[in-house]
Amino acid sequence: MKRPDIATLIKHTPFRILLPLALTILLFAGSVFLYLLPSIEKTFLRHKKETIHELTGSVVNSIAHLHQQAVQGKISHNEAKERARELVRAMRYGADGMEYFWVNDTDMHMVVHPYRPDLEGTDLSEFSDKEGKRIFKNFVDIATQFGGGFTDYHWQWKNQPEKIAHKLSYVRGFQPWGWVVGTGFYTDDVMEEIAGYRNQIAAIFLATLLAMAALEIYVLRQTVITEKKKQKIEIQRERLVNALREGEERYRTIADFAYDWEMWIGTEGETVYCSPACERITGYPPERFFESPELVRSVILDEDRPAWDAFLEQAHGKDGDSLDFRIMTRNNQLRWVGVVGRGVSGIGMKPLGVRCSFRDITDSKGMEERLRHQALHDPLTGLANRVLCLDRIGHAMHRAARRDNYFFAVVFLDLDRFKIINDSLGHRFGDLVLMEAASRLSESVRTLDTVSRFGGDEFVLLLDELASPGEAIRIVKRIREELAKPYTMDSQEVQTTASFGIVLSPVDNVKPHDVLQHSNIAMHRAKEAGRNRFKVFTGRMLENAVDQLTMESDMRSGLEAGEFHIEYQPIMDLNDSDLMGFEALARWDHPERGPIPPSEFIPMAEESGAILQIGEWVLRNSLMTLAEWRKTTKGANNIFMSVNLSTKQFARMELDKVVLRALHDAGLPPEALKLEITESALMDYPDAAILIMKKLRRQGVRFSIDDFGTGYSSLAQLQRLQVDTIKVDRSFIARMKRDPENMEIVKAVIALAHSLKLDVVAEGVEDPDQLCSLLDLDCECVQGFYFHEPLSTSEAERLLKLRAEAGDTSPKQALDKVKQGCAE
Repeated sequence: MKRPDIATLIKHTPFRILLPLALTILLFAGSVFLYLLPSIEKTFLRHKKETIHELTGSVVNSIAHLHQQAVQGKISHNEAKERARELVRAMRYGADGMEYFWVNDTDMHMVVHPYRPDLEGTDLSEFSDKEGKRIFKNFVDIATQFGGGFTDYHWQWKNQPEKIAHKLSYVRGFQPWGWVVGTGFYTDDVMEEIAGYRNQIAAIFLATLLAMAALEIYVLRQTVITEKKKQKIEIQRERLVNALREGEERYRTIADFAYDWEMWIGTEGETVYCSPACERITGYPPERFFESPELVRSVILDEDRPAWDAFLEQAHGKDGDSLDFRIMTRNNQLRWVGVVGRGVSGIGMKPLGVRCSFRDITDSKGMEERLRHQALHDPLTGLANRVLCLDRIGHAMHRAARRDNYFFAVVFLDLDRFKIINDSLGHRFGDLVLMEAASRLSESVRTLDTVSRFGGDEFVLLLDELASPGEAIRIVKRIREELAKPYTMDSQEVQTTASFGIVLSPVDNVKPHDVLQHSNIAMHRAKEAGRNRFKVFTGRMLENAVDQLTMESDMRSGLEAGEFHIEYQPIMDLNDSDLMGFEALARWDHPERGPIPPSEFIPMAEESGAILQIGEWVLRNSLMTLAEWRKTTKGANNIFMSVNLSTKQFARMELDKVVLRALHDAGLPPEALKLEITESALMDYPDAAILIMKKLRRQGVRFSIDDFGTGYSSLAQLQRLQVDTIKVDRSFIARMKRDPENMEIVKAVIALAHSLKLDVVAEGVEDPDQLCSLLDLDCECVQGFYFHEPLSTSEAERLLKLRAEAGDTSPKQALDKVKQGCAE
């Protein structure tokens, strides 16, 4: 074939063909690019929206779980809401871990916001963004009217309040609590990611155009060496081929660049189509699925395959089906995959198989697992928390009800004197001790047992599948020894013990939280017995606890209802045979149980803290009564009032202000008051006691040590305190004649007091022999039934009036008679 000349080249190499074709390709490429761009943006935005929709649903489900626990009575509603707040505040997600959730209520008050705690509790009904959009009103409207939905607005950039950006969020209401839970993403982030995809697509199109340009050069070369007629036919054929190719490329580009793994499974199980996304999810290229259609089922975990088979059957229906299952990838990685499937039909509704869309949901499933773990485990120690503990106790109770010879035990333990560790070494060191204690507990039990942290320094053990109830006692003894070993952290060594309360199966037909309550009661009985002990729960313990709770409630209401009154025990001076003062004694007349002795209600008032209110009430009322006696009775100005102070009152740093205010309100001088303190108060709060006593003594208030000899007082302690009086406990006075050792104790106490120039008051004097012995020992003052029983206010006032009229000679006559008897 001869070489064509220039004219032939121009005539048969068609700029008239090539130019329109090139323009068509450019227009097609631009059209495809413009078509794919919004499609990719929509797909990406839809994926983002679906992700925050699923995450918000997971959070709401976790809140609903806590609400259900509260409805079932397993935890309180306030506790459930507090846990929900902490759960939302702690959650983060996203590539940089900066994405978060927030909660506001339907009254448009912020409940929790991790980056804006200053807004929590604030009314945000008028809060608007820079465009004037009332953001939180919009949240509430969407949640209340539609249950949930998407909205856009302007908000601070993550944790940077100074930067404002456009944000798209999904909010969903939780009706039982009136909460609105939401999260979202910033459109700037999305646009940045889309820009990356857009650049990749542009590069692909550029490469495609270059390839097609090279192809056109080849066509041009073939065109110039063929005959005119054949060239025209070839050009027409090329145009047809190009048109078909363009149509196929359009379809494949759209299908192959979809983010989800698209697959078409034929009626015989063959693979009709498989998108490249399968390799991103499974690690296998599309060719493998074409060659081995059974590969889809083989990568699914064995336990999930029945669900996959059922899904394929259901997916042929009109509505299709969905399923979440696990697969093992080519690289032996476990992944969660979600699939949506629907039957495909051809002409005449002929079945053509099932079209499936697969999506990797491993991250969202992992988030669900983390949320579930956070909801059921203690964040400090990693142990099971109260919710999981109660659940497992419930399962153990169900097993015990179904099986014979099945034993379990619930052990409630509390670290003894842990508060001292926290106060002295700090909460960080206390947390280290708790984590070490948790580790020792976990190592000391079997794998089938449950160790949980109940709160603070309290732990609960569920000992399951015991051979006998006695095995629980052996395990507790082993744990007690382990916990008593020294704890060394940060070059500091401390030692603590634990008190244990044990509930052994079988248990009555009660709820799991009742079993925990019973073990807690037993633990408190162990603490009361001296710490580092264990007690097994009995029904009597519960009865006592209920009685104490009832009495505590009655005591608080009784103080307000006027059921308490004060009786006054006269204090007699043996030297002058005269009345010198009164000791104010609190008394309680219960409307149903009658008079309750102080030995019952005073310890309970100490434990509950009600002693503060009772003590101040006794102080103020007794001083008011003394002031009235001094006004109305002649010669009563030298009478003083002795008032007892409890250990709890000494723990109050403002005690001196309370005492001085009561004296001021009564219009009495400080010398009219003598405060009685116990040895235990001195030992528990020595520095506070000395400080308060010095302040009050400078004002003129006097002090006496009550029940001396029953505690741990020492001579050095007495010298530091500089008290005025020592009161000898009635237990020593009662046994003076029967027990020579008690006589020696009383003698030694009186001698010690006199050596320190202190007065002595003997309590509980009831017969002449006791009085005779005290006279021989030079005891100055006594109080007891021998002279007077505790008197009512009116009786005490009558005694003062008889004394003023010199009409009450009975004390002197009784004393003279005793002295005469002693001489004989």
